Amino acid sequence: MKLTKRIGDLSLRKKLIALLAAVGIGPLILTFFQSYGELRDSVLSNQHYAADSNFTQSLAMLSSKFADIEEISSMIMIDDNINAVFSSDPNSLAVWEQLAMFEEITEYTNILQNDSEFEGIVYYIDGRFVVADDDATMYRPLESIKDEAWAQKIFSRGGESVWVLIREKGERTNVREYLTLGRILWSSDNYSEPVGIVTIRMNSDFIRQYLTASIWDQLVYLETDDGELIVSNRDDKLSSMRLPSGEEQQDRFTAITLPSGDYLARSIKVSTSNLYLRSVISQQALSKDINDIRNQMLVTYLIISVLLLIVIFPVTRSITSRIFLLMNKMTQVRQGRLSTLDIKPREDEVGHLISSYNYMINSVRELMDEQFRLGQEKLGAELKALQSQINPHFLYNTLDMIVWMAQKDERQNLQEVVYALSDYYKLILNKGKDFIAVEDELRMCSHYMEIQQKRYKGRIVYVVEVEEEAMGCLLPKITLQPLIENAIVHGILESKAGHGEIKIKGRVEYGRLIIEVEDDGPGMMDIADRRIGYLGSGYGTSNIEKRLELYFGEPNGIRFASRQGGSGTCVTINVPVVRGQ
Repeated sequence: MKLTKRIGDLSLRKKLIALLAAVGIGPLILTFFQSYGELRDSVLSNQHYAADSNFTQSLAMLSSKFADIEEISSMIMIDDNINAVFSSDPNSLAVWEQLAMFEEITEYTNILQNDSEFEGIVYYIDGRFVVADDDATMYRPLESIKDEAWAQKIFSRGGESVWVLIREKGERTNVREYLTLGRILWSSDNYSEPVGIVTIRMNSDFIRQYLTASIWDQLVYLETDDGELIVSNRDDKLSSMRLPSGEEQQDRFTAITLPSGDYLARSIKVSTSNLYLRSVISQQALSKDINDIRNQMLVTYLIISVLLLIVIFPVTRSITSRIFLLMNKMTQVRQGRLSTLDIKPREDEVGHLISSYNYMINSVRELMDEQFRLGQEKLGAELKALQSQINPHFLYNTLDMIVWMAQKDERQNLQEVVYALSDYYKLILNKGKDFIAVEDELRMCSHYMEIQQKRYKGRIVYVVEVEEEAMGCLLPKITLQPLIENAIVHGILESKAGHGEIKIKGRVEYGRLIIEVEDDGPGMMDIADRRIGYLGSGYGTSNIEKRLELYFGEPNGIRFASRQGGSGTCVTINVPVVRGQ
């Protein structure tokens, strides 16, 4: 109940902002989660596809390389000459005979090595042959490696090819590792008696180039079926991401959990060999791309939401501003200040409400005026004031112009002049109010200038540059129109060109209202003479000065001066700011 009451007590503008925000931002939130879910699934699918494709490609290349090497080992194993030489008794052969026989084997072996990408072929044979030596490139004694683990592994396979890792000291005591395919060579006289081993070596660094990763945090490595590591693309990740020994084969990446975290893993046997290609991808690395997309979407949607809120605030303000103005006016009525709401009328519900309010205020004013009217004396004084506000010269000239237009049958111009004159006198009468806003005074001047434009055939350009802050300030009624009339009669019409511009400027500075009426006529060459000319209006500039002094309590509220450069006159009104209630 308290929440409902609090919501009900919110201002209309806050309710509208909340409603528009819910309508505008709510769908954005739903769209974000839906789009993010679809994008996440799409990215994960693409990542899995890329990882599977990359893994399959590496597997295919390694299988092809290893198959080529196994084919070469088979060619050596079935070669009759090689088997015959290795099966012979070294003690029964002269040195030159041995060298001749091994020369043929060496030439054949070199042919096999020329077009291949492996490191080399090494034969381990009976140490009594003269070519067998521990440091030899191609022929080494079998007796020297019988106790090696890799050699025992080859013997244990009974003639099948097997991949082993051989470590040998290279130059400068560096240890070099070779992925080696080993195979037993059998005696040609007794196929159960081994006479040697043929090994075909590949450098580990050469194999590493085939272990490619699809994302930055992915471990790809090659190991034997008994868990011996051959080579990897990321040695720094082996301690945390290497799979346990004996991991089953998977046709695609599957989720696993290791002590270091969650991963996707795939493991498969390379062709028919005893090697396994394994790949492990961090789930965190896969999530990075998704998180980046999510963050980009969040930023985009946040920007859209902010822009939506920026639009919502002025929209709600435009809707509620008139209601707030009406509410303020009603508050002023409770304080005894009766004033209408002078804003542009609209035909919506709020516009009708404002029209009804203005009608009510006007009716109350009329009733109060009727009640407090003190009699004929005040009525006569009001009539006298109204009569003093009417400029008979302007009215006579306008009526003459209307007669002339009627004789010329200028219906359109005649209609416009009559409407302008009607609006002009409506503003002048204004139900007896002596002070009006600058905005209304400018409206009256605008109607006045419409009539003068018809009279002088467009020879006068009328420009208004009054700041919005000055529009609500009050002035005695008919303050600017006489100044404009003087600018026409004693400024524009007395110039040699017979045409010109009248400009009204207005602003508020340091709590004072400053209004300037400028014309580009001959100016005030002789200050006294020109001032007398400017005092020639039917209404009189002296009348304006007196009324400004009485209302604002300050003398010298109006000043006359020539414009800079000596061309034209500038009349300046400088009075304190007084605003209407």
